[in-house]
Amino acid sequence: MTPVSLSIPVRAQEASQLADLVFQFAEGRTVDDALRRMLASRASQLSLEGMRVHWGSLAADPVAKSTYFVAVDGAGSVLLHIALASAPGSGLFPQSVLVGRMRTPRGLEIVVNAIPFGSGDEDRVLAYALTLDRGVLPGPQGVDSLFLAAAADADTAFAQYRAVQRKYGLSVAAWAGPAVEGLWGAIRHGWRDGFPLRGDGDPCSRSLIDATGLTNEEAGERIDALRLLRGRTFDIDIRFDAPGTITSAAAMGRRLEALRAAGRAVQVVEVELGLRPDTPYPATLAAMAGWPEEILSSVQWKAAGKPLAELRLRVEELRQTARQYGALIGVTGYGSLNEETLEAIGVGAARRLWFTLGQGLDAGRIVELAAMLRG
Repeated sequence: MTPVSLSIPVRAQEASQLADLVFQFAEGRTVDDALRRMLASRASQLSLEGMRVHWGSLAADPVAKSTYFVAVDGAGSVLLHIALASAPGSGLFPQSVLVGRMRTPRGLEIVVNAIPFGSGDEDRVLAYALTLDRGVLPGPQGVDSLFLAAAADADTAFAQYRAVQRKYGLSVAAWAGPAVEGLWGAIRHGWRDGFPLRGDGDPCSRSLIDATGLTNEEAGERIDALRLLRGRTFDIDIRFDAPGTITSAAAMGRRLEALRAAGRAVQVVEVELGLRPDTPYPATLAAMAGWPEEILSSVQWKAAGKPLAELRLRVEELRQTARQYGALIGVTGYGSLNEETLEAIGVGAARRLWFTLGQGLDAGRIVELAAMLRG
């Protein structure tokens, strides 16, 4: 054990109770989600007022027997290393602080150490994911899904993803922020259902190519370079239109066709719908002054003068066009969007959407957004 400058983050008495519960039910058993749920239920009977235990993170050391790890919040975010005093030492996390060598209420002699485990502790977060439990790693998923991509507050985001899964049976988890922070959130909440990660760091499952100023050939060369670097199955997203423009399904289809003809596939196409960070979507035709003439005409003649009806039809057309090329559409939403606008997007997308939480949409609204976007 290497001493570090870290105060004791949890109370020894509470750590002893936690360890006693773990050894009572986990010793000799496979640590799986059923066991984690059972322990979480039984822990409610304990007096753990000074710590919050993230039972979804519980993992057994793959080498050292009678050794377990679990993320907790006490006087900071830490990973508790819990072991019988007779168990061999674990070398996975060399920097830790001794919480105590003690006897549990059932008389077991144990050792508990605390390892700093915050969202920026890259080495420790990766060590957990790559050595203790690879099930929490991000990875590509299919295109028949609704994804809600957060870029900040991973702890809240993955708590919300879990709530959506319980409530609607949907796996909407996606992450577009720092890779380690997203992985940290997945670990704390025991998210083992995979989640697409968009970013340039490792590990990651997709990258976004900004092709707004590129020819089709130049965009294709970017795709080839990424696939050469990260493998032919690496997921790639693309943006053809700059913010402030409106994406045309026909123009998008032509560019996707050119890429497909060259053997280059993408998984998400970011589209521009006319959404703005600080402006609600127009509710009347009169409020659309200055919009492109083709949009105004479509509102008047195709949607009976109802902007939200036209938006739904336009999203549906974009979604159907993208689907012909095996892709989802991607939309960035903002806090200025009301419920009716989000529902119009969700219905048009028919649960085939990569929705990025933009300005004004915080991670705490993911359950609410899923209800409106699931169609």
